[in-house]
Amino acid sequence: MFDEDKNSQPAIVKEQAEGILQSSVFSKLLKNTPNVLMILNRHRQVVYLNRHPVPAANAVADHPLGERPGECLGCINITKGELGCGSTEYCRVCGFNAAITTSESGKNGQDECNIALKNGASLTLSVTTKPFEYNNEPFIFCALEDISEKKRRQMLESIFLHDILNTAAILGGLSEAYTDIPDEQIRLMLREVSTNISDEVQAYRLISNAETQTLRPNYSEVDLQEIVNEVVRSLSNMRKFKNRSVNMHTTSGSIVTERSLLRSVLVNMVKNALEASENNDVVQVHGHFNEKAGRAIFSVQNPQTIPRKDQLKLFQKSFSTKGRGRGWGTYSIKVLTEKYLKGTVSFHSENDSGTVFSITIPTLK
Repeated sequence: MFDEDKNSQPAIVKEQAEGILQSSVFSKLLKNTPNVLMILNRHRQVVYLNRHPVPAANAVADHPLGERPGECLGCINITKGELGCGSTEYCRVCGFNAAITTSESGKNGQDECNIALKNGASLTLSVTTKPFEYNNEPFIFCALEDISEKKRRQMLESIFLHDILNTAAILGGLSEAYTDIPDEQIRLMLREVSTNISDEVQAYRLISNAETQTLRPNYSEVDLQEIVNEVVRSLSNMRKFKNRSVNMHTTSGSIVTERSLLRSVLVNMVKNALEASENNDVVQVHGHFNEKAGRAIFSVQNPQTIPRKDQLKLFQKSFSTKGRGRGWGTYSIKVLTEKYLKGTVSFHSENDSGTVFSITIPTLK
């Protein structure tokens, strides 16, 4: 029992501290800390790990000693370089790599890292690194904090604040010029505000349920021309896109899939293209059914290109070419398409052809 009147002598405290640090009890206690603690050698190999950074159900290695951080985490991009983690083009925009590089120069490092895992999950980590020496050899101490949920809340708050400010501005303009604006235009403006907020809430609900494995798809027959027309029509009515055009190229056909998820993916694809375009640009939307393969292919093209550094971050959680906290970016497109629609996502962005995002969706009979 604690007795506030008593204190141990300094020599006893020192003996207790040294004993605990040298005992097996300390390493067992570290396994239960909320943060992942990792030590890397000069070759960036793991020489100590208090616990696996990925939950047991998703772990890709039971014994990660000797592995590099990306291999230990199960980063999907490590196979895209001949020498694995640290050697790929994607490592240049990785926050974990940046923090380690800082500590290799003798300084403390701190950064954030979005990692897509091989099992389809993802992690957003806050990484803190500190260099030290042991037996005249350099090592790097790394502390990893999973901030995925924190980032999701920040994203939601940012989106809502952005939409509320836009709504307030529109309503303020309506109140000042109410008598000068035709009733039909007022109705259209209010409908646009309502639709935009509703779409953002629906997008958040879908991606949250997808990440927590609580999304329950409801498959039905979907007409390709009908859903493309619906998506394009809903976005074309928005005033902010009034100086942009959309050309549709669709063929007849239908597939069995999850309609609400497909609509959400297509809305994101077309909206991203319209927002990336400039005045008088034309966005091309294609949709056709390959009867022999039993798949529908949708593509959206805009004339603008994406900088290479941003291309390397596409499909990462919390990243959007519109800026920090401005939307779910292409992350939701990839998660919903690949995990629930059982399809594939691809893109290319070149100066002569602009940017094209494509999805291929099978019919799920």
